[in-house]
Amino acid sequence: MRGLAVLLALATLLAVVPTAVAQGDPAESLAEALAALRGGDAAGAAGTATTVLQREGPPDPTALWIRGNARERLEEYAGAAADFDRLAHLEPSEPGILVALGGARFKAGDMEGSIEAFDAAAQLDESLAAQLWQRGISHYYSRRLDDCVRQFEIHRTVNPQDVENSVWHFLCVAARDGFERARSALIPVGRDGRVPMREVFRLFSGEGSAADVLRAAEKAGGTGSPLFYAHLYLGLYHEAFGNTALSARHVGRAVDVRMPGNYMWQVARVHRELRAAGD
Repeated sequence: MRGLAVLLALATLLAVVPTAVAQGDPAESLAEALAALRGGDAAGAAGTATTVLQREGPPDPTALWIRGNARERLEEYAGAAADFDRLAHLEPSEPGILVALGGARFKAGDMEGSIEAFDAAAQLDESLAAQLWQRGISHYYSRRLDDCVRQFEIHRTVNPQDVENSVWHFLCVAARDGFERARSALIPVGRDGRVPMREVFRLFSGEGSAADVLRAAEKAGGTGSPLFYAHLYLGLYHEAFGNTALSARHVGRAVDVRMPGNYMWQVARVHRELRAAGD
């Protein structure tokens, strides 16, 4: 999904360290760890941050933030969640840390824990309540379907052109009330220019087909995000329709695209793991 540029920057440390964490001049080793993380050396960043955290005294918040993000990039999601959890206790007024914690818990397969963190972030900053589409996705997988529907209804107020928001609302309604009820309640959207979102919307509305979605993605060329999104939403569509085998096939194809820095790729990965476990 799109939007939340600031929160995504917080969650991945592309350029931002939470305000409270960044106060004061960082130690030279932490500056090196941060540079390593930004340069793509997650293992080096995690190692340097761990060295700092092994020193006597209370844990350094910046080191926890760096190591948590590094662990996410290393796909050590439970470890990342543990670091963000410790950091949230050290910096209890920072909603961005709680958003990062919620994301890490989701990636580790802890749906209820992720919702708890997202809820806490929204309590600290009420403006986040509508922004947190991630929370709605966690609601979907925890089968808190009333909350799921409500999240995507309020997210529409801040992101009215997002096809994905409409689709996730559909999925929540379908899981709660059935496929046809979901189709009749499909949220209209403005122009979403991403390929193949127009075709995805037409599929869910009943005006298009799965072939249209794949054709648009393939026409866009390459093996990246258009094909990923095509297979992800085809998989989710077939799950809502009750075809679990075809759903699993498409979600597997989406996971095969390999975009671990993309939250929606993580959704595809977690979806496959949950369904394979019978959840």
